[in-house]
Amino acid sequence: MAGNDFEQRLAEALQPIRFFALAHALYVVMDCGVYDTLDAESGLGTTTIAARHGLDAQRLQALCHYLANEGYLVEDGGWYLTGKARALAPFRPWYTLLIGGYAQTFLQLGPALQDQAPWAGRDGAKVGVGSCGISRYDALPLADRLLDRLPGKRLVVVDLGCGDGGFLTELAHRRPGLRGIGVEPHPASARLAEKRVQREGLTDRVTIHQGRAADAVAVNLPAHDTVCFLAAFVLQEMLEQESTGAVETLLRKTIDRYPHAHWLIIEVDHQPTDRHAMAHALGLAYYNPYFLLHAITEQRLEPAEFWNALFQRAGLDILTLDHPTNNIDSTRLELGYLLHRSQNH
Repeated sequence: MAGNDFEQRLAEALQPIRFFALAHALYVVMDCGVYDTLDAESGLGTTTIAARHGLDAQRLQALCHYLANEGYLVEDGGWYLTGKARALAPFRPWYTLLIGGYAQTFLQLGPALQDQAPWAGRDGAKVGVGSCGISRYDALPLADRLLDRLPGKRLVVVDLGCGDGGFLTELAHRRPGLRGIGVEPHPASARLAEKRVQREGLTDRVTIHQGRAADAVAVNLPAHDTVCFLAAFVLQEMLEQESTGAVETLLRKTIDRYPHAHWLIIEVDHQPTDRHAMAHALGLAYYNPYFLLHAITEQRLEPAEFWNALFQRAGLDILTLDHPTNNIDSTRLELGYLLHRSQNH
């Protein structure tokens, strides 16, 4: 028997499906330009919005009605963003990363679990854009604080896996004397980075190279400048796609070639079974799916103890370990390391 409370239990059971659809719908209106259009010019009709963005008006109307029912749009002679929708603006990079970059990954979860199955795919360009956008809130201020600890004023930052260049160009804006070199393996992301550098008028200070992180060893850098190699969420990919030894070799070779250089490494402390971290609001909302998607894509997260031991084997000393500020992320799962050649190396 279904019972008198069946309808209520059914509605509760369907909430994950509801939010699955809602997350994708919100990402789509952001990605296709509708969100920005309504943010700049409220009260437009469906036909006008559809014409501006090359969309089917009837299908767009259905999407708008859907989002109105969820409280993100309101129709009053035209369409308007609600306060609930406008409040999403700072958090758009998380949608770009997790939905634009990894929605297809989660859809491949079942096949990826099979024995000997290939890795699940992802949209590398969207991952790069989303990651750089998120970094403006957490990893970028963290990196900026760590760079303050470096000696000298002529600073060269070599950003490995620079994505769309947002991280590197923002550092350049924050630090007028900084020279930046971005190395990015994905052609689409490298093109986005080059366009960003041109758009922001930084071509005299920032250059982009398409290539692997290991290619940083061959970069020619001036010996009299302060050099810092930067890897934000990049070594986790090298671990799986190449090997632990490849990461150690990269760290060791760069320091051997540039003995006075520093490494600035940002990674995530892999703690999926830590009850405190996973009970945290951000732990559940972000890190729980983040840990899962890394297990089925060609990436490998490790705990802090792993990184500490790896740096030691590579001949690096940890000068500073820091985290994002608590008002951004109080889980302490994001790790920011500033490293230098060990005196015993």
